[in-house]
Amino acid sequence: MTLTTKELEKIAWAPYDLIRNPTQEDWKKSYDALRQLEKENPKDGRYPNTLGYLCYYGRHTGQRNYEEARMWFEKGEKLDVIESMYKLADMLTEGMGGPADPDRALKLRLLVYYICRDQFEDGMQDSKFADAALRMGRMYHEGKLCHRNDLEAMSYLLEAKYAIECRKQYHEYGDETVEKNILRVMDECDKPDDEVRRWKQFGLGLSRVPNHLLANDDLLMTIKMDVDDRGTIRLEFRRKRKDGKKPNKILWSVAPAMKVFMLDSVVLYGAEVKQIWSKTPEETVTCNRYEYDEDSDTYTFFLEDEPQFRLQGGWFVLPMDELRKTEIASHPAGAPGVWQ
Repeated sequence: MTLTTKELEKIAWAPYDLIRNPTQEDWKKSYDALRQLEKENPKDGRYPNTLGYLCYYGRHTGQRNYEEARMWFEKGEKLDVIESMYKLADMLTEGMGGPADPDRALKLRLLVYYICRDQFEDGMQDSKFADAALRMGRMYHEGKLCHRNDLEAMSYLLEAKYAIECRKQYHEYGDETVEKNILRVMDECDKPDDEVRRWKQFGLGLSRVPNHLLANDDLLMTIKMDVDDRGTIRLEFRRKRKDGKKPNKILWSVAPAMKVFMLDSVVLYGAEVKQIWSKTPEETVTCNRYEYDEDSDTYTFFLEDEPQFRLQGGWFVLPMDELRKTEIASHPAGAPGVWQ
């Protein structure tokens, strides 16, 4: 007897009912139904994505099959399924089910992070941002595809923790495991050294600002131009949507403070700035990318290919008194992952 699509769907998704305790036979029936659905609906990415997970964890056989999982995730990635994209990146990183491809893995991981971050900042709290930010944090903690940096890792892990706390209200399958993994990696991160602790009001590199904000929007940068003899400067970064619509708020994590904020703009105060240049006498410039020259310690901000603003030297701090007004999440002292 030929089953209808509706009947196949019921069988396929039955094991994901959170009030059930599915057996291996349930997963086998799900696998068979999904194979039929994928064959009949090759443009629907849900089916290869779910098949990839079944094979990855061996739920229907009791034995993992990375080769088949990778094949299904490749299909899901081609159909722009976020979960397939980050699982494929995991497998490309480790060489699971086929050759490792670090360059492609990194590109996929960054793409997924910025897509999911944009969705989350736009109010989509059931997005896969927790999974994407966890993978960025774990990448920096383990030093795979990048240099190890636990301070940078913690910034992403704070985002992941806040995102999973928001998503738990939707009772999605596997969220408890995601949360445990976030807390585990946070707990593994090294404590900041004395130099980090001495940063007044939590200093940071300027590079984190444009890296976070230049994903999908132009950036309005307001600069207080009257640099004094100490080389101090005030920078305010605010998003500007290319389509003219109201921009998303900015999710901002401060790792040394173990806090997360949702902001309309990011304000930084800089010190020991050696030189600034602006194409326009106006205080506000628009940019959509930047370049950093390490030899001269110079940031150049561009609008397309035209330089708009250049800044040499300096270190920057966040005005924590202002940020506290917009704090949305933090770790209490003694919680897993907190630097004591």
